[in-house]
Amino acid sequence: MADIKIDINKLDSALKKLDNLVSAVDSNRKSASSNTPISLPSLEDGDLGKTTKWLTEQKPELQTRLDLARLLDVDGDGQASYKVEYGDQLWEVKRGLSDEMTKQLKDLDVNSVDDRKRAALLASLLNRYQNDPDIPWQVMNGLGPEGVTEVMNKLRNMTGQYGSQYWQNSDNPGDEHTALIDLQEQMGKGLAGMFSSASVYMDGDWGKKIAEDPWSASVLMRYIDKAHKDIDPMVFEAMGTELKDRERNDPMIWSQMYSDPDYWNFGNEHFSELSPMREYLNVADNSTRDAQAVMGNDDLLQYFTSERMDYDDLSDQAGKVLKVATVDAAYSDNYQYSMDAAKISSSLLHQLGGDAEPLDGVKEEVGGIIATYIADADRVHEGGTGEKDPGYHLWGDKDFPYGYGLGEESGIPAYGINLNQADLRGVLEDIGDNDAAKSAVGKATSILNQARFDYAAAHQSSDPTAMHKAAHEGSTLSGFMTDSLVNGNIDSEEDAAEERKKVAEFFTSPIDLIPTDKVPVIGDFIKGEVTDALVEGYTADKTSDAIKDANDQQGKGITLTQLQALYAMEKHDVPTGIDDWPQENGQPKSPEHLTDKELQRVLAQADGQTGVTSDVTGEIENAWDDYNKKYGDN
Repeated sequence: MADIKIDINKLDSALKKLDNLVSAVDSNRKSASSNTPISLPSLEDGDLGKTTKWLTEQKPELQTRLDLARLLDVDGDGQASYKVEYGDQLWEVKRGLSDEMTKQLKDLDVNSVDDRKRAALLASLLNRYQNDPDIPWQVMNGLGPEGVTEVMNKLRNMTGQYGSQYWQNSDNPGDEHTALIDLQEQMGKGLAGMFSSASVYMDGDWGKKIAEDPWSASVLMRYIDKAHKDIDPMVFEAMGTELKDRERNDPMIWSQMYSDPDYWNFGNEHFSELSPMREYLNVADNSTRDAQAVMGNDDLLQYFTSERMDYDDLSDQAGKVLKVATVDAAYSDNYQYSMDAAKISSSLLHQLGGDAEPLDGVKEEVGGIIATYIADADRVHEGGTGEKDPGYHLWGDKDFPYGYGLGEESGIPAYGINLNQADLRGVLEDIGDNDAAKSAVGKATSILNQARFDYAAAHQSSDPTAMHKAAHEGSTLSGFMTDSLVNGNIDSEEDAAEERKKVAEFFTSPIDLIPTDKVPVIGDFIKGEVTDALVEGYTADKTSDAIKDANDQQGKGITLTQLQALYAMEKHDVPTGIDDWPQENGQPKSPEHLTDKELQRVLAQADGQTGVTSDVTGEIENAWDDYNKKYGDN
């Protein structure tokens, strides 16, 4: 055991001189290096570079001891001492600093200018060390969850009616009140940062106990969100469960609990219509791990996507969290994230395929999920195939082989979802009133069909039935999707027919961009289209006027599917009987880019053909009609 005595002014001076020395050496080293005509390793990573690096590494050694000394100097005489057992090592100093910070936080009683200034020093240290690998957990563990919320409430009472309000009687009450507001702000940032960093060492009980004081939890999460930080998933999930349980029993609890104006302000933050759930969901989309912690809990998933009363429009933010957890994470290089994205997506579609209906704010993202996992929708849409229980699978094994010549390079998510036709149909009916959802589903369907037709056309010479099979599969998928999307709120058969034409407009994809001379990388296109649809929403019908005019006599969906098939055949030199397909930059024009005159000529010539062209176009029309009659409600 040894006593370490520190002269604060001398140590502070030494730290400043160290900073100046490193700055001067680095500046001169860089100047010399840039002006010398030859390379001088000694100026770069040689002895001089190593020396400045070593000097820089000494700064925490001095800074930590200086900060501990300042905290211990309660008399303000510039002197401090502390005891060490193992030779005054940095880890030992950090432990001493953490212990002293914890003690002073517990003793926080700001009822004078002097105490407020001491607390301001403490706040600066909370912010300085909030990202340190050791100190945040030592401080948080010393306080415990109840201690953290107690400090938060002490800070709130500095300016509220329940505090001492000493500042009103100070020499400069306005200045002192401003200083207290700033103290709240700095303390809020520091404590929130400490809590975020330390949460990796916490268990779920921490999250539950912090959330048992919803106001303190709200403030902490507001600062965490502003810093774009997150909270360890175990702690975060427990916080959400506690808040959900309280709100589920009394949906208006927060407006009742926080009607007192004293709860509305903290530091520079104003909590208008304070709701811990708003702050919770705002933090949730800061990281994949937090978004999946929320949506990976089946109870929270159901609560935020279908059950919660949406009087405060928080379902829009819940939708953003859902997108981060599923659509975005499905393509993650982190296999655990992509696997969990599939699990969550499957669970959600299973829930919504039953009696639950999605809240308005999450419908776009539900459409995005179906679009992301379009290969699974295709797999189960026709017949009783599919899985009863939610889950995931890995594409490319014997039970779930890639189709249409696709492989790992296709870009579709590595993990697919367990799904069945009934759930898929039920969910599509629920989201049919949301244009962005329809756009995402339609474009993904069209992109997959183009890949299907491209593969079939490329193999028609070796398999004369390839295009016929693709025509059947493509038209039944498109028919199922359009029929399901319009059946949710359509009672009249005539209205349903018109609505199918309208919905078919959403099934137009940028198919001219899809490579047809090699295996199409469909995942990249689907991902892009889903992102565009969900970020921008559906803003305009991107189907050309020519296609609109041509569809006056037949369903738009049928026509678009036929054009995709004919386009693939033309690209792969499968005889279509169509004379001189319009060209653009030496390549056949995609259906989207055909003029009205060109389109009419292509359709007219196709209508008069026999053989493969007649077989394919006829199969598309017949299968589409049969599918609607078989599965349609009208």
